[in-house]
Amino acid sequence: MERYFEYHNVKFKKHERGNWAVVRGEITNKSGRDYSSVVFRIIVFKRSIPISSVIFALNGFISGQTRLFEKYIEDLDYYKLLQDMTNYELYAESAY
Repeated sequence: MERYFEYHNVKFKKHERGNWAVVRGEITNKSGRDYSSVVFRIIVFKRSIPISSVIFALNGFISGQTRLFEKYIEDLDYYKLLQDMTNYELYAESAY
């Protein structure tokens, strides 16, 4: 399923009212299909160890459409994220 979605401009930032991290970006549906809902997962790693995992859904995701997303990662302090994060994975977990 992964080849059907493209991810752009993914950035981690500090929430404006707290110290937790926020991830923002864009996802394009390249599947050739319309979906009622697509669930995505973001896993943040320190080397090969996952330090946070969150999911979010995009509803009504039409073929060819690019959608903005924003997800708070409340269990991850932004300054700790800057210090610890070495990479992340973002992928579609399910779609219908």
